[in-house]
Amino acid sequence: ANPSHAARRAMTKVSEKLLRGLREYMEEEDFLLDISCWAWEYCMKFPLEAPSRWEHPLEFTALHAEYRELFECRASEFCEQEGLDLQELLDKVATSLREDPGDTRALIDSLTASEDYLAFCKFMQRVRQRRDWAEGREVVPVEDDDIGTMPKRPQRGLEQVPEEEEADPMD
Repeated sequence: ANPSHAARRAMTKVSEKLLRGLREYMEEEDFLLDISCWAWEYCMKFPLEAPSRWEHPLEFTALHAEYRELFECRASEFCEQEGLDLQELLDKVATSLREDPGDTRALIDSLTASEDYLAFCKFMQRVRQRRDWAEGREVVPVEDDDIGTMPKRPQRGLEQVPEEEEADPMD
């Protein structure tokens, strides 16, 4: 039997409330500080060249797994408190953050880095740049990958459309 329109709307509201709850739980200052401190500790190991141009030691794979585990444990804690299935909730949150990132760029970057290894490498490179700046070292720009493995994400979820050139009336 198909749920009625009212029942679907009620499920959507519950789902939105849970997603909002998880998002708030993941954005708690202490957790974000823990993530920042963890990244600060390991960022100097990452070269600033494009990830396609350097050898990736197994240690980086282990660091990525450890980083991902920080997020999974946090999400798992929330799910236990709410009596939810972790993977289903994470899928919904990922979709929600992509569709409406709001002012959560840092959280989105952190979550993306927890899921995608190359995004993790880029994230660690950006943290390294911040650390270099904070410690008074020369800040070297991170090289872009010239093989297109890292698509540019639009800022704040807005699609950036190139402006069409207008024809010059003098032509």
